[in-house]
Amino acid sequence: MKLVLYNLTYHDCPVAVREKVTFTPEQRHAMLRAMHQREEIGEALFLQTCNRAEMYLYARKDFDCRAFLGELLAPFGAEAVETWSRHSKETGGMDVVRHLFEVAAGLDSQMVGENQILAQVKAAYTESLNARMSRLVFHRLLHNTFRVGKAVRTRTDINCGAVSIGLAAVELARAKVNLPKAAALIIGAGENAELVARYLVKAGLSSLIVANRDIQKAQAMARRFDVAQAVGLVEIVTQLPEVDVLIASTAATDPILTRDSVEWALAGRQRPLLVIDIAVPRDVDPAVGELEGVTLYNIDDLDEQITANRQKRSSEIPKARAIVEEFVAAFAQWYESLDLVPLISKLTQTGLELARSEARRYRKDFGDENSEKLQAFAESLVRKVLHGPISFIKNGGGEPTAEQLQAIDLVNKMFLSYGEKGNEEP
Repeated sequence: MKLVLYNLTYHDCPVAVREKVTFTPEQRHAMLRAMHQREEIGEALFLQTCNRAEMYLYARKDFDCRAFLGELLAPFGAEAVETWSRHSKETGGMDVVRHLFEVAAGLDSQMVGENQILAQVKAAYTESLNARMSRLVFHRLLHNTFRVGKAVRTRTDINCGAVSIGLAAVELARAKVNLPKAAALIIGAGENAELVARYLVKAGLSSLIVANRDIQKAQAMARRFDVAQAVGLVEIVTQLPEVDVLIASTAATDPILTRDSVEWALAGRQRPLLVIDIAVPRDVDPAVGELEGVTLYNIDDLDEQITANRQKRSSEIPKARAIVEEFVAAFAQWYESLDLVPLISKLTQTGLELARSEARRYRKDFGDENSEKLQAFAESLVRKVLHGPISFIKNGGGEPTAEQLQAIDLVNKMFLSYGEKGNEEP
């Protein structure tokens, strides 16, 4: 079996590429269930965030995972297949483990040390569990991943300062607009949108409007902030003339704001409008940024602010990576030992069978009343004799080396020789 990862991330794929391979929870579940039907795939996990789309697989070494994933994406259209085929990268072995640990630790995020990613990894694990695609290896891998995330955040200061894309958006807004005298409109009522609202209010925002397709969700979110009110999506254009900042963060698959609707709403407006789109796929048509008086930023445009925050935390990165390597080494030792389990099991079983055979052979010399003790003694002696060779085999881990194979062969021959002699009459 092999551990393999295929992913698209913000490192080398802009939002315009990544948004072509984003999937709903239902679609991700369907893909995991399709993997469940393939005997070549033992375990799988799909991690999707605004900055990444990652498929983790534990599959047979001779299985063409890339070709299979291409087939899996076919129902989503030729563009999705082409995007994945052209831009996804493949990683294998312990590099997969290291990458996931770094993701959970916040080392692979746009904003180093951010906390939200750990919850997203846990959500991906839950999806995998629900699809019955996390078993022995992924149970161990993911629980170690969570421990890494916690250890890095408690043993370093990697998460000091800004902790999310939402906060980066608010820091950008605060740099461009006098928030205590401004009104803001947030499109969306999910977790990211609420984080943005919390940061805006903390920064002293005077007025907040929450817009969402589900007006009840918008109202529930607005009630948590004294300065907020709720509206439906259809009311956005009527609210635009009254706000100074618009931040969009929904899970919509198509743009919510088009150039025509925004241009009509802002006709005659004199003061500027700052629009920050942190959704993937984007909520705001890029052409909106061409309108006079409108300044539009998307999630990739936050990179400058995020880079500044990363520099503040850079001194903690070496400490965090050292913690990650501790966990990678421990997991690697466990993972690589899986290949030796059949060998060790066979060696142990051969020895125990020989011990029982010899105990039966000499039972008459010790009496029936001592037969159980004789067998227990023989088994105990074999286990002690095998302890050294087995420890030697285990210490190498992974595929056995030439020396380990020689040790296995020597011990096997030793017991085989004893077994042949045991067939002779004493």
